Amino acid sequence: MTCTVCGTANPEGMRFCGMCGSQLEQRLGVRERRRVSVVFVDLAAFSTLTHDFDPEELRDLADEVLTVVAGIIENYDGYVDAFRGDGLIALFGAPHSHPDDPQRAVLAAAAGLQAIERIGASTNYPLKGRAGVNTGIVIAGSVGSGRVRDYTVMGSAVNLAARLEAAAPPGDVWVGSETQEATRHQLGYQRIAPVELPGFPNVREAYRLVSVSERVEDDPYAHLTFVGRESEVASLARRFDGVVSSGRAQELWLLGEAGSGKTRLLREFFARPEQGQARVLWIEGRPTEQYSWDPLAQQLFGLQEGEDAAVRRHRMTTQLTELLPDEPRWQGLILASLKMVEQKPWTRLERRNVNRTSLAWCDLVIALSRQQGNPQPVVLVVENEPQDPPLLEFLRLLRQAQASILVIRTCRGRNLPAERETITLNPLGVPESLTLLNQLASPVLKVAAESLVYQVGGIPAYILELGQALSITQEVPFSGSLASLLQARLDMIEPKARRLLSHAALAGERCWEGLLHELAGDSLGVEIQILSDMNLLIRQNDSSIPDETEYRFQSELLRHAVLRMIPFRDRPLLHLKIATWLEQRAPLVFSEPTAHHFEQGGSAEAAYAHLLAASDLAMSADDVDRANDLYQRLLELDVEPALRAQGALAYAQSALVAGRRSLAREQLEVAQGWIEQCEPETCEELSQVHQQLYHDAISIEETEADSS
Repeated sequence: MTCTVCGTANPEGMRFCGMCGSQLEQRLGVRERRRVSVVFVDLAAFSTLTHDFDPEELRDLADEVLTVVAGIIENYDGYVDAFRGDGLIALFGAPHSHPDDPQRAVLAAAAGLQAIERIGASTNYPLKGRAGVNTGIVIAGSVGSGRVRDYTVMGSAVNLAARLEAAAPPGDVWVGSETQEATRHQLGYQRIAPVELPGFPNVREAYRLVSVSERVEDDPYAHLTFVGRESEVASLARRFDGVVSSGRAQELWLLGEAGSGKTRLLREFFARPEQGQARVLWIEGRPTEQYSWDPLAQQLFGLQEGEDAAVRRHRMTTQLTELLPDEPRWQGLILASLKMVEQKPWTRLERRNVNRTSLAWCDLVIALSRQQGNPQPVVLVVENEPQDPPLLEFLRLLRQAQASILVIRTCRGRNLPAERETITLNPLGVPESLTLLNQLASPVLKVAAESLVYQVGGIPAYILELGQALSITQEVPFSGSLASLLQARLDMIEPKARRLLSHAALAGERCWEGLLHELAGDSLGVEIQILSDMNLLIRQNDSSIPDETEYRFQSELLRHAVLRMIPFRDRPLLHLKIATWLEQRAPLVFSEPTAHHFEQGGSAEAAYAHLLAASDLAMSADDVDRANDLYQRLLELDVEPALRAQGALAYAQSALVAGRRSLAREQLEVAQGWIEQCEPETCEELSQVHQQLYHDAISIEETEADSS
């Protein structure tokens, strides 16, 4: 049984997840609409390549490949949905989300193809894989019956990912347009057009992944003024000064959820003049790949891509001789790790438990901090929680160094060592959030932006995506990136509370405790309090329905994000429950929302009665334009001819009262057409009303003519 909170597979019959402790049974029937990045990975031409294999050999090779690729998916915190033949399907964004799920999906796909080729090289078979990645809305949840149930997703976004994988040449990762749009600032792509994908005649282009390290564009938000973080900056300054004054290495963990601005904080801090003496080096560890020392060498020695190999080696040798003059073996190890010279084998007496290459690089960084004539404290920023043993050994050695070295590890707060120094990036306050948002959002939308900023939780990435969405268009509620960010935030809510929140979202801007009990279908525990404590539902002092506790959403942005997660199939029944509850308990002023829910629930005749009441209320309040809109909605309902005729007659009467004679005549003609389709008895009754209204219209016209 798979936990839909953390994705852990649990033995059948367990009531609670063995990893995160969440209850399992209550989630089996829950389905949601989710924005997901789907990955299809397949072995290219595997059947042809292995047609002479013994079945057991074939099974063992396929098992080895798929086990490694599945491990890569899980290391990127994805979910392996299914194995199919010599390939697999993986999900990023279900059953749990990250703000950067599209990027994780593409990187995992690329790492998986690299792993397939490495396995092929080790077994002397020219193995290659291909992958397709697509992002879009799917239905996610458990499928099956009885004990045969499992979590999966369905939708055209899944099918398109499969088509992209099938069309990709061996060794390639092809992605759809939404995935490319979400990751184009981090990854490099080549546009492929035209393409023909079975079942998708309107999809005429795809994007081939070019490089996982190439940045096509600079940070689009780098020009914005750095906002807030005064206490974090002060804490970082104290740690840095302590390293400089003590001359001893220290390790510092910078904690914060994705998008909290960890990298931006460090770049801003070390760009300040008072920290100008520090030498800042950046290491990006990937969870599944062997670390390459090349990026570190490029920063230390100014190596350029495409530079002549002999020139590179000469520059490296010269500088290594200056920094490590008495360590020729260390110099050789560093050059060998960059593939500039051949690695020399160690004798048995020279072997140690410590990794020699890691030790050589450690001594190089220490030498840099003590460089004669130009000593500099060194700051090593390590991102993305690397797992490669030599790199981890290198970091362990640095922590023990008697030198001015500060190792900063950025992470989300998981898998931390027991003893550590930490700085936590908390969400920005409301004033700082507004300052950041106003740098992007259009001044025209300032009021709307300020009302929405409360729901993005003070996370800078959320605020920037919101500002970008508001600055681009008013037609689209928010971008795909912002949708992923909000979905990741919603995933932090316990599933039962999240389901309750979706019911509240369907009810509208406001809801009531009694209605939530009705929709939940069971007794509510602490879910309402959880949502209230998180400021997702705000309890009101007064209620528009007597004897009911009223709640409202703090932001329509979040409400619409929640609505996107409710399957369309589930909505009609929920709408009917909401409408029935309102019909029984709400005052007459709720006629319009009651009608809306009946209409969405498929009960047009019930909606008709409430729209008619809402139209009368609008007329009694002299809101003629509103009444006209409601009558128009009423006439569009799919009801029997008699009701359509009655609606047109009521509309004609209100038009006469408002002095709109041409509109009244128009509606009388509409009514006549529907009256003729009624049963004889009904036709006679409605014809009398029609005749009376027609004479009233004539009388009004004659009276006005006489007075003129």
